[in-house]
Amino acid sequence: MVAAYSLVTKFGAKQKDVAAVLGCSQATVANWVKEVGFQQQITGLQRELDDANEYIEELQHMLPPPEDDYIDGDYFQEENY
Repeated sequence: MVAAYSLVTKFGAKQKDVAAVLGCSQATVANWVKEVGFQQQITGLQRELDDANEYIEELQHMLPPPEDDYIDGDYFQEENY
């Protein structure tokens, strides 16, 4: 998959030519290119989230503690009947 992605995106090979060399269909190569592209986006986003979390941890000591009605990432609201 990664080889197909690199051949198409980095070296400008046509998907049909890559498919012929790898012994698969052009549609398969197209799906691989798409999937590897998505994986790169996800990896990039994960790095951004990791960086943001490190920064947040540095700032956390400057914030007041959560309020009493804050439970696991959300605020608890009692329903009034």
